Amino acid sequence: MAKSNLIVLDRIGADAQIVDVVCPANAYNGDIVVLGDRNTNGTYDVAAPTAVTDEGMAIILHEDMGYNAEYVNMDDVTFATGAIVRAYIPRLGDQISIPVGNITATVAVAVDNILVPDAGALPLESLAAFAGTEVLGFKVETLYTKAGVSMARLRCVKTER
Repeated sequence: MAKSNLIVLDRIGADAQIVDVVCPANAYNGDIVVLGDRNTNGTYDVAAPTAVTDEGMAIILHEDMGYNAEYVNMDDVTFATGAIVRAYIPRLGDQISIPVGNITATVAVAVDNILVPDAGALPLESLAAFAGTEVLGFKVETLYTKAGVSMARLRCVKTER
């Protein structure tokens, strides 16, 4: 399944913590990053988590807020390495939808499966259940198609905070 940058922020609180990050290579919406140093311009350097126990994880959820006529939807957008994109600090209960193609399917992505960070990789990994040491996790609530892209609606069920 092809990767996509289509994104739906289903239920994110008005007080959600959203930060600007320097986009790593080959990043897509729904990828997990660990916040590093804060730059003088207010952005954060980020990298893939080195372990499922890393603290300070965020998920790339960059929505093109401009009115760019050349884009039909976020599926048409690519993120350049080094570009400034938005990342969200997950909170319990918040819901987002990301493309199924952006998930590492160690176990097929299905309703009630768990998505967790994958050490050394940006995409979330699909598992049948938590292994026990993860500090962040999402539950797949629904699978659906939007604009021809297979999407997974996720609810944050585990976070380090």
